[in-house]
Amino acid sequence: MDIKLVEAFVLLMRSGSLTRAAVDSGVPKATLSRQVARLEELLGVQLVVRSARRLSPTEAGRAFHAHGEQLLVQLQDGLASAQAQVRDMASGDAGSLTVLTDTHFSTTFLCGMVRRYIDQHPNVRCTLAIADRPASPAIDTVDCYLCSEPPDLPHLVAKPLGRLAYSLYASPRYLAGHAPPQRPADLADHVAVVLRERLAGRAGLQLNGRDASFTWTPRVAADTNDYWVLKTFCLDGLGIAALPDFFCAPEVQAGGLRVVLPGWHTEPLRVYAVYQKQRFMARKLRGFIDMIAGCIDEIAELHQYVGSPGRAPRGGGPAPSPRR
Repeated sequence: MDIKLVEAFVLLMRSGSLTRAAVDSGVPKATLSRQVARLEELLGVQLVVRSARRLSPTEAGRAFHAHGEQLLVQLQDGLASAQAQVRDMASGDAGSLTVLTDTHFSTTFLCGMVRRYIDQHPNVRCTLAIADRPASPAIDTVDCYLCSEPPDLPHLVAKPLGRLAYSLYASPRYLAGHAPPQRPADLADHVAVVLRERLAGRAGLQLNGRDASFTWTPRVAADTNDYWVLKTFCLDGLGIAALPDFFCAPEVQAGGLRVVLPGWHTEPLRVYAVYQKQRFMARKLRGFIDMIAGCIDEIAELHQYVGSPGRAPRGGGPAPSPRR
């Protein structure tokens, strides 16, 4: 049913006649008459009694008029509420924001960023999802994807935010049983735990010093596709690992990890914010990305979750995982 038919009937009841209704609305009498007749046809009941002098509502007409008035009030209230909400969304003060991220950026960085964003935008509901999980949302359905390897999709924009330095790390437990390397060539006497994708298709890990470079082809004790697991392996003493400095800073400070070969680093980790170009028109997304870009250099200070190797369980099993 067209809402205009209800509006025409309510207008007629308010005005008391077709002539007055036409004057008040600017709609021709013939049009109003056809609309009321069409409404009666759809309802299957007569709403008004027509005479030469006036139109009188029937019992059904009086009942429908009451409902019609209420309906139009609700419609106006709903439209006003929708208008206010849309204006809030346009200003970035309301709505929802969904962020997808790789696991090593989740608790280490983005949890703090989401908290800071909510403090500034309390009416925006934020969702932080981890990529590569069975229930993870598709990249093209979220507002923003923070990652180190942007997907090659033509409709997405990958904005570089910065680079994160990498170093080699080992736990005191591992170094207690292996002489710490003094130069890159000494790494031949050690085993490694590696992130699968950083080693895939490469001859080895490229180490860069101040004036030289060295390719380390590690003897792999264990590999994984998750940074938290890689750091756990390293804390547990399984081998040397190449990890982002910000990611290991709390463990280094707590004594759980040590830098191996200070001054030698692997390739830095690039950080990108990936989003659909049209979504960037929303103020709330621009504000979120700008906030991340402004804080990326503080990532080491923002990461407070410390992993500890603890004591080895009885039976020689693995040590406890890092606390997140």
